[in-house]
Amino acid sequence: MACSAAEFASICFSTEGLPEPDRFEFWREVLGRAITKFEIDPVPDSSPDASITLRALPGVDIASGAAAGMQYRRTPALIDSYDIVLFVALSGAQTVDQIGRECTISAGEATVFACAEPGLAIPRERQHRLAFRTPHDVLAPMVGNVEDAICKPIPSTVDSLRLLVSYAATLEDVDQPLTPAVANLAATHIQDLVALAIGATRDAAAIAEGRGLRAARLKAVKADIVSNLGYHDLTVGAVALRQGVTPRCVQKLFETEGRTFSSFVLDQRLARARRLLSDPRYADWTISSIAFEAGFGDLSYFHRAFRRLYGATPSDIRQGTLGF
Repeated sequence: MACSAAEFASICFSTEGLPEPDRFEFWREVLGRAITKFEIDPVPDSSPDASITLRALPGVDIASGAAAGMQYRRTPALIDSYDIVLFVALSGAQTVDQIGRECTISAGEATVFACAEPGLAIPRERQHRLAFRTPHDVLAPMVGNVEDAICKPIPSTVDSLRLLVSYAATLEDVDQPLTPAVANLAATHIQDLVALAIGATRDAAAIAEGRGLRAARLKAVKADIVSNLGYHDLTVGAVALRQGVTPRCVQKLFETEGRTFSSFVLDQRLARARRLLSDPRYADWTISSIAFEAGFGDLSYFHRAFRRLYGATPSDIRQGTLGF
């Protein structure tokens, strides 16, 4: 059966607004036993408080949220699959106990949890975390003996883990359902990054690095550029330094799309200038001020590039939009 875009929308739950007597029972029954398959216990002398956003993609489920005053147990009665979960601590600390091992992860670190085994997850404080749940059959060919990674810490310095967190944040900012094609592509990228973070085999790593890792790194580079458009020293070297890669690596990422770093920066700056020209809030700004705000230092070059891309001058866009 074909999937619709609505099936790839995110769903949010929160204890906020629930009456205090019902708050914990709601979370235990709905989020614990029914959805995530954890038995949730209250932490003594604390007030349970939590929120979570869930998004199901083909072959991977993503959960992002914050919680305090609760601990989570996978009991034999709630075991329903052989899925593998990668827990990532975004803030706070969490202790995970499974198959005779125990580890505590702090902000930026991760660990692996097996859904087919009883286990315990105890947040040590209010914690913001991510979880990626993937079928064992998907990860096993890529990672090898994935069981070796259970309850062992993955350092925050692991490149693929940092990119995975960044990729998930990008998805979380999408407030509309994903199309089936985009959902499948995103799921593949996430599976690749999860496998690399856990420890992909050499052959699987080569495939994943050419697919999920590259896509995630390019997203991170583009986000860096967009965040720094107004700076006149926005160079390939500066972006590479912030991203922890070489300038040539950044250039090669854009070559996979058949374009250059410079052309992407120019297009983004022109798009920003056009948005400002069309926004009534900037109606009293001069065109030169808008060009400077978008990162242009040469006004004549800005006018030429703008007209070449949009077939109209900045004044034409402003007059057509704002009626001047």
